[in-house]
Amino acid sequence: MKKTTEINNSHRFDVMFNSETSSNSKGWSESYEYCLDYIRQYNGTNESYFEDYKGGIVSIYDIDDEVDVYEEVIK
Repeated sequence: MKKTTEINNSHRFDVMFNSETSSNSKGWSESYEYCLDYIRQYNGTNESYFEDYKGGIVSIYDIDDEVDVYEEVIK
């Protein structure tokens, strides 16, 4: 499952990790592309929260609009 919505490239973004019982973020204020590259590089590995949230959702959060703009299942 992958979900993407319209991206405003002038906004800042963070990477969020969610399961049914908990949530964490990287605490970033980065570009959408930076966050997407991070997810593509590390999803399926034991990097950071990817290990703890396997089977959960990783998303890119638009800090300015306060919405998730991309999400996929953590492998």
